[in-house]
Amino acid sequence: MSHPVLALDEHDLLPPEQAFKASITAPTAEAAALNLTVAPGYYLYKERIKISATPAQTVTLTLPAGKIKNDPNFGRVEIYPHDVTVPLHASQPWQPGTVLNVSYQGCAAAGVCYPPRTVQLALNTPTATATGPDEGSALIRSNLAVTLGLFFLAGVGLSLTACMYPLLPLVSGIVIGQARSRRKAFGLTLVYVQGLALTYTVIGIAAASTGTLLTVQVQTPITTTLFAAFFVVMALSMFGLFNLQLPSALQSRVTETANRLPGGQLLPVFIMGALSALLVGACMAPPLFGALAYMAKTGDRVLGGSALYALGLGTGAPLLLIGAFGATVLPRLPGKVMLNVKRAFGVVLLGTAVWISHPLWLKSSSHDFTPVSTTAALDEAIAHAAGKPVLLDFYADWCVSCVEFERNVLPDAGVKAALAGFVLLRADVTANTADDAALLKRFGLYGPPAILFYDRQGRLQSTRLIGPATPAQFVRLLGNAAR
Repeated sequence: MSHPVLALDEHDLLPPEQAFKASITAPTAEAAALNLTVAPGYYLYKERIKISATPAQTVTLTLPAGKIKNDPNFGRVEIYPHDVTVPLHASQPWQPGTVLNVSYQGCAAAGVCYPPRTVQLALNTPTATATGPDEGSALIRSNLAVTLGLFFLAGVGLSLTACMYPLLPLVSGIVIGQARSRRKAFGLTLVYVQGLALTYTVIGIAAASTGTLLTVQVQTPITTTLFAAFFVVMALSMFGLFNLQLPSALQSRVTETANRLPGGQLLPVFIMGALSALLVGACMAPPLFGALAYMAKTGDRVLGGSALYALGLGTGAPLLLIGAFGATVLPRLPGKVMLNVKRAFGVVLLGTAVWISHPLWLKSSSHDFTPVSTTAALDEAIAHAAGKPVLLDFYADWCVSCVEFERNVLPDAGVKAALAGFVLLRADVTANTADDAALLKRFGLYGPPAILFYDRQGRLQSTRLIGPATPAQFVRLLGNAAR
């Protein structure tokens, strides 16, 4: 029986500039369109299509509905397996000499994905009336209400995602534990939401000034483990294993001190809201980056910060409903029902701990690959292979087949045994840096997945894997490469 996946070679694939082509048509100074040409047997990810303009102005895409692709790892995604024309809408008439930066990512139907690609396209438009600085500023300010409204609605949309589930038990705990009236419960929840919203405002303005994003920096193994452990403890408390509270003497002292402070119980609730903003930071990234991009291009940190504040308020809108009605509804529930509610919250918190920490599991479940990030590092690793065959794996987090291979093939017992005699190297090209591109270019690759082999003398073999494979197929390939 033949296995065409093992015979797939990089020469069977089109270069990215031939697989996907982008062009701009601009019949008038006000209207333009992005044309994306997709070669047969290839497709583009809808969500990876982005655009920006130089000189800076806001450009929005009206993307048509794509074809639904059910992926076992990433769920339902929309793709374009055909050509597509996308109308472009700008915040002001197109200026002569405008350059559009178009980013996109696509894959071959055979299972090989290309790295994200950005091309610059000149926009040749008829002469347009230039907008002076004061007029342009007035134009942006005139759309302030629309901008803030859109960011608020985006926040409401984010509040309906799984990212916000862990906040529900926290807010319910505030309502049940500290508020005895609807008015006080709503006030405490409002303070919590203010902590959430203002934290995003500060983070956004700081990121626009420093070029770094705190919500990304906190996504480290240590902080991830701490957050996960926190939610496990909270879940066990919800299950009734113990009550989370300070010793009575210390609790009385803390309460007495807090009541003497301006705001009393408000400060701890505000701090909890601020920490929650960091917790759900990964899910807030897309609209957050959109606001940061605007601030970076225009320097208008006031409007950008206001947009982030509106985003945070929208995210907290459902929490305010809990605050408004929870104080009167939750305490009146029968004891058995209330116990079940707490247990349900415990399940949500445990699920949150799993969700937060699952990337750590994925990394620890793989073989001990030695990372190589440059061609020089690769050459050095091969030179120190000590007479063993070498396996070089090209991997990326956004590569569907890579994640599939990591989960379904590498853990197989037969695969583990076959890999025992190899030196395992991995080139992680997720970031698509210049060094990543150099590594891919060295082997004529356009992107992962790809597994290459060196023999015991350090010579590159013709045996390779481009695309997905089953454990049995991979074991046979390893046998050929080890000879």
